[in-house]
Amino acid sequence: TSQDGINWIHETDLNLASNRVIDACVTRLPNGSWRMWYNNEVDRKSMYIADSPDLFHWTQGGKAIGDQAGEGAKVFIWKGRYWMVVDTWDGLAVYSSNDCEQWTRQNENILRKPGAGLDDQVKGGHPDVVVSGDRAFLFYFTHPGRRGPRANEDRYETRRSSIQVVELEYADGVITCDRDRSTHIQLQPPKEDSGKKE
Repeated sequence: TSQDGINWIHETDLNLASNRVIDACVTRLPNGSWRMWYNNEVDRKSMYIADSPDLFHWTQGGKAIGDQAGEGAKVFIWKGRYWMVVDTWDGLAVYSSNDCEQWTRQNENILRKPGAGLDDQVKGGHPDVVVSGDRAFLFYFTHPGRRGPRANEDRYETRRSSIQVVELEYADGVITCDRDRSTHIQLQPPKEDSGKKE
């Protein structure tokens, strides 16, 4: 925990589903408690959960998503629903839920098709989402050098990361985005966290 984002105090170690977990994401549930999603590498890189009433005491909750392997799950509230985006190394899989218990996967991954930008000509990976008012912006990274005949070589260009951003679009229960369209952001101050869906 930290009071200033610079100096940190180690509070505890969590007892999760295995000793090989990565990519944690925490979101508040409708009842005011908290849920963590994380990647359990031992179970085919499935997404598991843990719950907490106070962010200090955690109870393991089992598997949340296991239809495919993935990393970097990000859960957020937008358009009156919960959404989860997961890096499947073939773009980002998108799931939606009304209650954070039952998840439905969209048919198409987003950011699967490479973009036209200089550093955006490969599939998008590991996301984060910032909701600002009624708009949502997805930040993702690319490895620009992972294309062409030298895509699989271990060198600077295939490891170099570039951060990109695209505005999400919502229609008929489906999230899409156009990574080749210019994205303009003016983030609004967040509303006080009520723990309820808006």
